[in-house]
Amino acid sequence: MSGMSDWRDPVEWLPPQPVPMLGADDIHLWRGHLPVGESAHNVVLSYLSDDERARAARYRVAHDRDLYIAARGTLRAILAQYLDDRPERLCFRYEPAGKPALVPRPRGASLEFNLSHSGELSVFAVAWSRRVGVDVEKLRSDIPVEDIAGQFFSRNELASLRSLGCDMKHEGFFRCWTRKEAYVKACGAGLQIPLRDFDVTLDPSVPARFTRGIGPSWQLLGFIAGRGYPAALVYDGEPANVRFLCADRMLPRTGAG
Repeated sequence: MSGMSDWRDPVEWLPPQPVPMLGADDIHLWRGHLPVGESAHNVVLSYLSDDERARAARYRVAHDRDLYIAARGTLRAILAQYLDDRPERLCFRYEPAGKPALVPRPRGASLEFNLSHSGELSVFAVAWSRRVGVDVEKLRSDIPVEDIAGQFFSRNELASLRSLGCDMKHEGFFRCWTRKEAYVKACGAGLQIPLRDFDVTLDPSVPARFTRGIGPSWQLLGFIAGRGYPAALVYDGEPANVRFLCADRMLPRTGAG
């Protein structure tokens, strides 16, 4: 699929076996359910480095700790397939704004990735030698979306949000939020990029795209990761072929199947 589509319904996540070849023109999106089952938890925990285990231990709430372990362990399992290596052998570094990246290897193209998790879902983006950012959010109806949008959205985005019917405002808000977050994550600049400095579409009836403030090399893909989970992928370069793959079957006896 090209990078300029959009969906109103959840996408279909395909079984990963055999794992499709990841070409230079491809991006693979993986989805996993959280938390994982007990046996899978023990497996992914064994993949983590000492610093990841230390970070996990700092979570005071056990559920949050389990989510972090599951997401990082699944990420390692996914990346190891492309590098023909063991998950526990992968080494990460962190960019100045905190974005994780693989430590460069002596030869070959760099494997780029990004991850996001919310509620019961995690989403991972993987590509060769191009920047990627992904964000997923669980749709919630208990937050004051116009108040939050007034702090972070541009004037045009706020006007677009206010034009939506009451039954569509929360969906529009989260579509906008995931698209902006995915771009910031792809750039790896964190809060150095004010969210008001660029515009994205947010009307559920309009395809996802940048409308102001973003260079032409950036591509935006909006999708629904699962019922009630708006998500977005942002990447640089020419439009890519995007594949949607299910990460659950990579781990033994996952909790959500």
